[in-house]
Amino acid sequence: MKRSSVLFMSILCIGFLSLAVAWGEEQSFSLARKADHFQALKIVKVDSILARDFSLESLEGVRTKLSDLRGKVVFLNFWATWCGPCRAEVRDIDSLYSALKDESFTVLAVDIREDRDKVRSFMEKYQVDFPVYIDTTGEVAMQYGVSGIPTTFIVDPQGKIVGRALGPREWDSRESIALMRSLME
Repeated sequence: MKRSSVLFMSILCIGFLSLAVAWGEEQSFSLARKADHFQALKIVKVDSILARDFSLESLEGVRTKLSDLRGKVVFLNFWATWCGPCRAEVRDIDSLYSALKDESFTVLAVDIREDRDKVRSFMEKYQVDFPVYIDTTGEVAMQYGVSGIPTTFIVDPQGKIVGRALGPREWDSRESIALMRSLME
């Protein structure tokens, strides 16, 4: 092999090695950022458990399956209109939804065992636009082991639960928006 070919191959190998190291450092930095967001929001990080599929009807009468939302980060929130902490976070959830709805993100708010008209009236009163579904029997909440509300699960684009939060959060915070965007990557 000519000296120039050996030199070219060496430079090429060093270039690929540099790119691999840089990519690995970026991945490590990205994972660290995600961990910081989980910690800042006091979200319990879950070891990627496949989310149980279910089908519910929205306030508008549209039936949706969780699996239909693959490819998006899903903010799965269990709540009820009578719940004080749920009412405390409803505007933050709406702000989060408004900030990210045009990206690979959606809210799937599941009201547990309430009348559709009562929920609709609540949504109009609070002037919120995120999608709401009714778990009339409470079966979906039981599938997810919901023992208190609000309970929120963060589902990644592959349909895996990556985080769980019990109680209200400032969902419209910079950290929350950054976390959701980092999961879209």
